[in-house]
Amino acid sequence: MGLSLFSPDAGGRCAEVVRPAAARTLTIIAAAVLAFDGAALALMGWWGGRFMLTLVGLVFFFSSGLVVLYWRWYQRRLDDIAETRRQLSEEARQMRRILGGGDK
Repeated sequence: MGLSLFSPDAGGRCAEVVRPAAARTLTIIAAAVLAFDGAALALMGWWGGRFMLTLVGLVFFFSSGLVVLYWRWYQRRLDDIAETRRQLSEEARQMRRILGGGDK
């Protein structure tokens, strides 16, 4: 898994822009920053008696959980796509063998 963009000599591979460990780290940092900002806004609004600021802070805080949930959903979809590609590759190999094209 490298940091390569699509190129004609890449054998049809799609772009792998971010490594999984880096994507996980970036997601956790983004969620943590959003949660901190939301908590700070909510507390400032509560202490200052400003309802809208408290509301916006709570929305930000709970949105940080949505970031993590969406990332997990995205990872499951990527795993499904990788599995489907493996199955399709194996099926194509079997079809080449059946048609006498050999195993490349």
